[in-house]
Amino acid sequence: MITVVLADDEKLIRAGLKKILMENLDIPLEITEAKNGEEALAICKEKHPALLITDIRMPVMDGVELMKNVASMNDKPAIIVLSGYDDFPYAKAAIQSGAISYILKPVDKKELITAVNTAIMDSIKEEKERNEQKLRRVFENGRIDGKEGLPELQVKNGLHCITVYGENAGLMVEKVLGENSKRFYVLEQTRNGICIVYPFDGSEVEFNPAVLKDYIVGVSSPADDYSMLRALRKQAIIAAMQAFFNPQDGRPYAEKKRGGIYYYDDGNHVSDFQELEEKYEKMISCCDIEGANVVQKYIEDIFNMFGSEIPNAEAGEISIGNGPKTPANKGKENSEKLYYLFRKITSNMFTRFPGTTDSDMYLHLKSIMIESIFEYSTLNEWKCSIRDYVVYLAALLKTDTKESPYITEALEYIKTHFTKNINMAMVANQVSVNYTWFSEKFKEHTGVNFNEYLKRMRLNEAKKLLEKGCYKVYEVAERSGFSDVKYFMKQFREETGLSPTEWANKHKNMM
Repeated sequence: MITVVLADDEKLIRAGLKKILMENLDIPLEITEAKNGEEALAICKEKHPALLITDIRMPVMDGVELMKNVASMNDKPAIIVLSGYDDFPYAKAAIQSGAISYILKPVDKKELITAVNTAIMDSIKEEKERNEQKLRRVFENGRIDGKEGLPELQVKNGLHCITVYGENAGLMVEKVLGENSKRFYVLEQTRNGICIVYPFDGSEVEFNPAVLKDYIVGVSSPADDYSMLRALRKQAIIAAMQAFFNPQDGRPYAEKKRGGIYYYDDGNHVSDFQELEEKYEKMISCCDIEGANVVQKYIEDIFNMFGSEIPNAEAGEISIGNGPKTPANKGKENSEKLYYLFRKITSNMFTRFPGTTDSDMYLHLKSIMIESIFEYSTLNEWKCSIRDYVVYLAALLKTDTKESPYITEALEYIKTHFTKNINMAMVANQVSVNYTWFSEKFKEHTGVNFNEYLKRMRLNEAKKLLEKGCYKVYEVAERSGFSDVKYFMKQFREETGLSPTEWANKHKNMM
């Protein structure tokens, strides 16, 4: 509903203007009349209209004074000025006060409708941009700021997060959603992907079947609270990842993934990612101490989790985990596992060896490709990119240690003992190398000094423990190698920008 204030001291003129607007605009309007500037100003302060249409000559407070007062408001309306005087000073005053149109009386119907349409469309666009900025802050903070709130985004019947992936998804999203779809808010956007917030009225979104074959659409569960944005975005992405799995048998598609709509299943969750976590850690931790064949084997072990043998749709249900699961449910479970793996790779693999990855252009470009998972036609193609990245990374790391084989031994020792009270002197002595020489070579290989490397390993371990959600902060500190809890909390905040508790709460919703 768009609120409009009509300010004119002549009742018949107000009635005529109101009739023109109500009969010629398809937009739902709430039109409030005012007989002078003072009355119009009071209404503007109370109702915060999108548009003010005002005469110049009025008793008590004229249009020029009204516009000056309105111009100082935080959420000032667009202004259209009406005047029976073709006088430049009035036009100049109106423009200086922010009027977007100056229309002479007698009012031309077409000119008025055009001016009002333009003003309302600009107002809707500005409101949408303000709301999107607020939503992004809520998403980034994980909560609604009580000082700002979302007064322009009242949730009455609920909302979805919807992701759309495909060529020029941002430009095509309105066609994908269909002509009858309501306004939506863009939460984030890439070249071929977009995530939107879609308030709804209790019915499903009316997607356009004519274009769905070319676009993957993921729809979250409904929610009634904007503070749920992180969880809803995660659900929408997980839903979209079902496109990589055949609904008939739950296995990854061998051919190009299918477009269409995929809904998040609120009643079908995977809560235990321990096996996937262990396989990932085996793969990433051997990059600097094993050859390409071993690394590739671990990658295959990870992706075999998505293609394990299960009966086909005609063979009935099978038991997986704590209860019976159909092949279709297997595909939904796999999409959750895929999201977990995607998060591990993009948040951990690219930063695990900063001394190597930060300076190599191939790895940088490859990481950008891997992050764009929906650009791949099949899951196997994405796996091949990960394999290329890891094998290349392993080769670089092995080259770095070829002339200093003791570095490999040192790294293995650190990975085995980093939760204990170790230091560089102990490690240098373990590999029988001069302390100073070891320090120089270690930094050449890893890109950071020994203490920084050790701290990062401990912080990465702390993150994993916090994400499990079953340990207290002091237990996490001890288990990850920090003997001083206060020091651990300080280092953790410097590294992540969050306290350990905030990190745990954040990933409780995101993972």
